[in-house]
Amino acid sequence: MNLLKLLAIILSIFLFFGCAEKKPVTIKEFFAQDLEDFLNKMKTYDSVEGVLNLQYEAKNSILNGDASLKISKDELLLRVYYMGFPTGELYEEKGEVLSNLPIEKDRLRQLAIGIRKGFIWWDGDFSIEDKGENYILKDRKMERNIVLNKDSFIPLSQSLNVEGQTILITYNNLSKIQTEDGTLLKIPLEMIVFYKNRTLKIKIERIKFKNAKKNTSFRSAFSQK
Repeated sequence: MNLLKLLAIILSIFLFFGCAEKKPVTIKEFFAQDLEDFLNKMKTYDSVEGVLNLQYEAKNSILNGDASLKISKDELLLRVYYMGFPTGELYEEKGEVLSNLPIEKDRLRQLAIGIRKGFIWWDGDFSIEDKGENYILKDRKMERNIVLNKDSFIPLSQSLNVEGQTILITYNNLSKIQTEDGTLLKIPLEMIVFYKNRTLKIKIERIKFKNAKKNTSFRSAFSQK
């Protein structure tokens, strides 16, 4: 067998297996019969990864930067960058926080929980109140209320209490994204987190909603120190 035939066979095998491994993803619109069906379907998305633009305002100072974000139900990892260079990170797991960001530790915990609940807002055991054009979702396990548009099931705002501190989150700029399973989902791409005279403005540049059935810890090398 000459070299050309051998290369042709290798290329054919590569193309065959390469094509066989790629399964087409069927794109479908997200559909729910009612609010309960909506929440149950959303709970299959228990992991979020994203690229963000951040603006943090505290007292008379403003900090700007970009960030990479990973969130699960019990865990958060936020890496912050300025001009492409890493400037710090925040790791939180079930309320325990490690960070080298220049923010007070108790404020970091409130911020981390606020971000996690802000992104995966549907994770909770809720009672539901009908309030005209909106629903009010009340978390039975913590002091947390979510205002949800009745027609679209889109969150408008959320308030929660962490260690006696009220955190308010507002949502803006709706857009459709494609989830890991090919579902088109409408979500807000901007969030503003208000807490104790501090404001964190979040603009989502890229985001993935994932079905993390086998979710593994993303504890970083920094957070293990």
